[in-house]
Amino acid sequence: MAGEPPGAADAGVERLSAYAAALVIEWFAGRSGRAYALASASGGEPPVFVAEGPQGTLALAVAPLWEPQGDPAAEDARAMMEERLSGGLVRGPHLLWVPPRASVPAAEPDASDFVQRVQQAAAPLSPGGRGEVALPVQVQVAKLRDEGGYASVTGGLSRWWTQITERVDGTFYVNANRMRRAPQSAAARDVLFDRIAQVSQALGTGAAVEFETDEAWTVQRLPAEPLGVTGFAIAQAPPRVDPTDGTLLRRLVRRRLKDASAALDAVAADVRGVALIAIYEYAEHENIGAFVRSLDPGLYAKLALVVTVVDGEVRPIFQPKAV
Repeated sequence: MAGEPPGAADAGVERLSAYAAALVIEWFAGRSGRAYALASASGGEPPVFVAEGPQGTLALAVAPLWEPQGDPAAEDARAMMEERLSGGLVRGPHLLWVPPRASVPAAEPDASDFVQRVQQAAAPLSPGGRGEVALPVQVQVAKLRDEGGYASVTGGLSRWWTQITERVDGTFYVNANRMRRAPQSAAARDVLFDRIAQVSQALGTGAAVEFETDEAWTVQRLPAEPLGVTGFAIAQAPPRVDPTDGTLLRRLVRRRLKDASAALDAVAADVRGVALIAIYEYAEHENIGAFVRSLDPGLYAKLALVVTVVDGEVRPIFQPKAV
């Protein structure tokens, strides 16, 4: 085709797909020791990004593991928040990860408070940096019995129930259902667990109290603007759907691989790959590879590279043997 290759904006590709592609291509270049630069993007479904380097080309199809139309109101709020953040004082390509069963606020004054908190977290980030947006939530602690040393924990702190149990004297119920993602830092979580222990000491049997703390959503700044795309992208699955549900994921993975393979068949490239964008609290807890490997190998037989992009990280499922 004559003229310059199409950029992501010209091809009608959304920010999230462009940013996910950029993260994967940067990761692949680092793993392979080969320099690649994004050269073009198609606006198909899924979009295909082509990166070029001295040793060949990489074609990458990018698709989310959720259906945005599953919650139209939440999707509208996400799109509006992207534009509001992108028009703010913090400039550059940023990606905000919304944890499972959460969504960005649409109503005021919560929306304005959210914008301020995201900007405060994103402003100090250097290219390639990442941080967390602190968002206020309530945690309830209730004392059930004087006897025992046990805490039943629900919500975003449930995976750390043993560490909370070690800090209490008596039997307690800790309701952290409003917390969708705890801080990634173990030190920050320890401070929270100590706070729960401190609160629990003042409770009599049958009493309960709520206190305010912060949940933490990942925000990152990309090293550069992929194909001229900039502003804030928000990775958000419909909050009414559990994006980690096995039955749902297996169906979506199958469909995404099938569509990606068809889209990549029309592209000439030395390496063809698929990037699946997933929503988990933390990257280390994703298990997309198990779903991919459980499918008919014919779905990915022509693909040299299959990765998951989750919570700001690239997690390989298949990669060329030379990498």
